[in-house]
Amino acid sequence: MTALIVSVYTAFLAAGLLAAVALVFHFRDRRVDWRQHVRRLRERPWTGRDALLLAAVLAGLLGLTLTSRALFERFFHPAAAGRAATAGMVLQSIVFDWAGLTAIVVLLARRRLPWRSAFGLESRGLTRQLGLGLLFYLATMPFFWFYSTLYQLGLKWLGMDPTMQEVAAAITAVESLGVRIYLITLAVVIAPVFEELLFRGILLPAAARRLGVGRAVLLTSLLFAGIHCHLPSFLPLFLIAVAFALAYLYTESIVVPVVMHSLFNAVNLALLTVLRDTL
Repeated sequence: MTALIVSVYTAFLAAGLLAAVALVFHFRDRRVDWRQHVRRLRERPWTGRDALLLAAVLAGLLGLTLTSRALFERFFHPAAAGRAATAGMVLQSIVFDWAGLTAIVVLLARRRLPWRSAFGLESRGLTRQLGLGLLFYLATMPFFWFYSTLYQLGLKWLGMDPTMQEVAAAITAVESLGVRIYLITLAVVIAPVFEELLFRGILLPAAARRLGVGRAVLLTSLLFAGIHCHLPSFLPLFLIAVAFALAYLYTESIVVPVVMHSLFNAVNLALLTVLRDTL
């Protein structure tokens, strides 16, 4: 099994390097007018007011989530701590992820914004957008793994023991098939859609209009990494968030970073599951 994991990992890394080289030659031979992409990003119909409104709603939801989880887990017997954590995570997803996604849909309806102008979402060219999401994901992975490895080594050197994010640990440990399927769906579908609509779809153009694109990418990527509240994943999440933002800037379609995000979560969960069953 170990040899199979190493072979798959090596093939994955090779595919990523090939994708990165292909993109290098593509951008070398084809001049990209980044000013046009920046202008169109700033023309997205999201304002600072929208960003502040959503931030206030999500801050309230986050506070409600943390309070609900604390109260929920308090009434569980200590012997059932694992079940309490899993149940609390399901509750958190309902209070935060689902409610946050609903808030975005409501905001779209109130502003009477079509998905195309708000997020570049349209059915035409969907296959190409899906393919670009896969290509950009593969091209990002070699750099992501390299710097993530350095970061983890640095944490160990400082005496910190890197741990998995809570949702990843829960998915790989939970015994209930129904709960596991729900958490996988949350990690691979719901969370990528919600977080990309929020961070790249709304906050990025709103911040770019006020701060400039470079600072907006850095700010939204820092917020994305910070909101996960997991130090061992902070730098890796920041790096992948920058990649999501650049992909959205170039393709102008939210589908591309959603696909990248979904693949990122799915592959990580698959690797963690295989490693858990092997060890």
